[in-house]
Amino acid sequence: MPPPLPVPSKVAINALRGIALGTSCAIGVIVEDRRRRISTLRTVLSNKEKLKSAKQYHGMADGAALQLDESIFLEDELRLHQLDDRTKTRNASLNTESTTTSELDDILDPSSSPTTAQTEISIPPPMQKKNPTPSLESVRPTATFSQTRINVPAINAHGARQTGKTTVSRTRSEVLDESIRTITSILAGVENGGLDRALENFFETSRSYYSFKKFDEKWIAVSAQLSRACQAEGRWDDASKVLTTTINAGALDESQFHAHEPLSVVKFHLRQVNEDGRCLPEAIASATHIFLATFKDRPQMKVAELESVARHLFTQNLLSYRFAVLHNIYWRVICYGENVAFTGWVIQKLYQYGDYKNAVKYFLLNYSKMNPGVECYNKTVDCVVYSVEGLRGLKARQVLQSLEKMNRPGNGFLRSRWIMRLLQAHWRRDKDFPAVKKFFQQVISSGLLKKVNHPEGPYRTMVEISVKAGENHSIISYCKAVIQKYPDMASDVALRGFLALALAKVGDWDGVLDAFTEMRALKCLQETQYDDAFVMVLKVFADTHPVAEVRDFVLKYTNDLGVRMHLYTATLVANKYGECHDIPGFSSWLTYCSETGVVLDSGFCNPILHNCRTKFGLSYNELREIYLEMKRLNPTFADDVTQRIMSQAAMTGKRVTGSKKIYALHKLAYTGRTANSRDVYEAMNQELHKGRPASAISIYKRALNFGMPSCRHCLQLAVLAALRSHQDGTNSALSIIRKAHAQGDDVNLAVSTFIKFQLDHLRTDVEDVLLHMRNMTRLFESLDIIIDPSVLTHMAMICVKMGHFNKVLPLCSLAMDRAGAKNFCFSRQSIRALLMAYEKLRDVEGMRKLTSDLLASRYAADQHVLLYLRASRRSIQRLCRGGYVDELLDILDSTLDTVTRRRAETRMTGKAMAEETLRIMQDAVANLEGINKDYLQYEDDEACSDTSRLVSVA
Repeated sequence: MPPPLPVPSKVAINALRGIALGTSCAIGVIVEDRRRRISTLRTVLSNKEKLKSAKQYHGMADGAALQLDESIFLEDELRLHQLDDRTKTRNASLNTESTTTSELDDILDPSSSPTTAQTEISIPPPMQKKNPTPSLESVRPTATFSQTRINVPAINAHGARQTGKTTVSRTRSEVLDESIRTITSILAGVENGGLDRALENFFETSRSYYSFKKFDEKWIAVSAQLSRACQAEGRWDDASKVLTTTINAGALDESQFHAHEPLSVVKFHLRQVNEDGRCLPEAIASATHIFLATFKDRPQMKVAELESVARHLFTQNLLSYRFAVLHNIYWRVICYGENVAFTGWVIQKLYQYGDYKNAVKYFLLNYSKMNPGVECYNKTVDCVVYSVEGLRGLKARQVLQSLEKMNRPGNGFLRSRWIMRLLQAHWRRDKDFPAVKKFFQQVISSGLLKKVNHPEGPYRTMVEISVKAGENHSIISYCKAVIQKYPDMASDVALRGFLALALAKVGDWDGVLDAFTEMRALKCLQETQYDDAFVMVLKVFADTHPVAEVRDFVLKYTNDLGVRMHLYTATLVANKYGECHDIPGFSSWLTYCSETGVVLDSGFCNPILHNCRTKFGLSYNELREIYLEMKRLNPTFADDVTQRIMSQAAMTGKRVTGSKKIYALHKLAYTGRTANSRDVYEAMNQELHKGRPASAISIYKRALNFGMPSCRHCLQLAVLAALRSHQDGTNSALSIIRKAHAQGDDVNLAVSTFIKFQLDHLRTDVEDVLLHMRNMTRLFESLDIIIDPSVLTHMAMICVKMGHFNKVLPLCSLAMDRAGAKNFCFSRQSIRALLMAYEKLRDVEGMRKLTSDLLASRYAADQHVLLYLRASRRSIQRLCRGGYVDELLDILDSTLDTVTRRRAETRMTGKAMAEETLRIMQDAVANLEGINKDYLQYEDDEACSDTSRLVSVA
């Protein structure tokens, strides 16, 4: 008989029941709570693209499930870290907003004394936490469930669920197939809101499983289907988003790209215009991004609408000054094959908008190797030749060689004006006559002159260039050659005019008179060339003779030799009178011009008034007499420009008793009863120059009440007038600034004026000046008013004068950041302050870096900067030679040589631009006059004179 089993006591049974019941309930609660938190963490993980793409989150095993189980018990610690991160983010944003103020406070701290050593802005170390957050290992509780493992499903980065040993998760391809089936079925249905769900599914899957990168073929097909569906429903923005997402994911096959019907989306963007009818910049950028999608291979499928869309897109980018993408658009069209019409159109557009370099580039690279039609050929080559002129002869030789080798349409003839203009451009580039002569010999040897309708034109151009170069032997040689080959040139007035100009340059005025006497008999049907020849001669005569002789010279040729009065002739003599301040003679000359038919309009009078005031330094009374004489001869000649010229002259001129100044403004402007901000500004400016700031403020306030829109320039004058007033000027100026700022007006210019005025008129100790600077910057920064970089550089100059050289570099650094510049050479004042500071601080490396940046900046040829460099060199030369002094002098000498050379190049460029502008204006005037081309001898030629138009364009 087996031994009886031990019977547990009642107490033990009750204890076991309690443990079982408690454990099962606890397990149930834990499992449910764990499921909820896992779901929350799954949402968090899905929003973290980094975590999803990290390898350690792909295919998590049971060990990962155990780690996730343990992390559940650390919820308090997780919340602590999240709270700490949010605190850090909030503090970082606050620190960013107050960075400028704190930097200014540190820079303008009066406790720091001036020193000769170079210093930098010190950044305080980050604050340390008093109670740092403990690490996970230090607070992780001991696992009490190690013996009884609970298999709860774990979530991996891609949503696959895993439980213990049994895997119920789906593979990546299965989930993607399900998403594809879902989107396809939604698009096939007709239920409301289905397209929204399809878009949501597409973007969610693109983010979760692709991270918006490297879409496969199936998903690209879904994208194309979804894009077409959006276009069919008129949801163009959604179609654009789908297509842009696919383009950004990586390179596409050409067929995949066109399956989205992208050109329709591009045309939609180009239809988005503002109230002015111009395409929106963001729409242009989106359309360009879609059009320039990256392909895996060279595109070959040419679409019918591709060229028209490309032209529209190219034009809109030109209008928006997005030059960087223009060439990509061009090459996207050209890569499909030769397109003569599009290439010619692009060259013409580039010339029209001033991109001469690329116009010539595309001609040499592509167009010269194509077979264009006659009309496209003539227009395109015209633009290319004009572009060469705009580049001052760059690539002139290559363009002519390409024209020689090109398969020219029609009978293969060239226009003679193309060769003439290229010769002139080649001369203007370097003024190297032997090189031009060699260039012309190549033209002759290549046989190009046999391919032009009027080969005598290039010979005449070489005569003109020889006259300009002073090569008398070449003048005679080319004249004999052209007359020998083309006898009719013996009666050419333009050719004889160049010979007369050569005589004028050597001072043979009797010979000039004889030449014009002979030309007078030949001027029939060549009167324009006859008048232009006299203008060239008159210019030489006026440079070496007084105004009385110049006037007699003009009268002799106009009265005796039948030269017509030219607008340039009238202007030249008028400027000559202004130069010698002969007001009675000036008035009589204006009367003579009016009697001979010269129209005294604003286009003629304004340049003369401007030159008399700025270039010749006429007093206000003298300028007033000229103004009144012009008004007597033509009461309607004055316009807004005339008013401003006279107003500025009245403000800068000396007060004369018994003479009423002409301010040329409407009387209502002086009472503030006008909404024209320009008139209000002029009236306020005049009152300030007359020492009446209260009147200026009154004009400003009345104009605002009358309905004048906010004007930052008028506000600046009002603040300046308030500061110049004798009673409580500072508070009055601050009140004006605060009121304008409260209304949302731009007050930066007024604030800059206020701070500069206060600093310039402050008379106190050095420490008080620094303290005053800091207080003013705090005042305006507290109002969210940004201090202009010019104010900071002005403070730097004050620090230089006070001897605080160590504060110059930090202030200029802060100003550079405010201006968004890459170096210190963003303003003249910054350059000047740093030149003086580096000199006193003996900073050789700083001076070397500053001069290097200067030569790469837009001030490399500036006159004021040149004066600053010379002043710094003179200051350093006073020091004892040796050591750092010699190094600084070497740096400054080298920089001065470079700046001087660049200034000379800039002057030459400006002169060439002025000559080119004059030529263009004369061409426009000649076209407006409607010259009868049937009576011109050379209907296909144009002379390219610097001063006149000698032969008309065909």
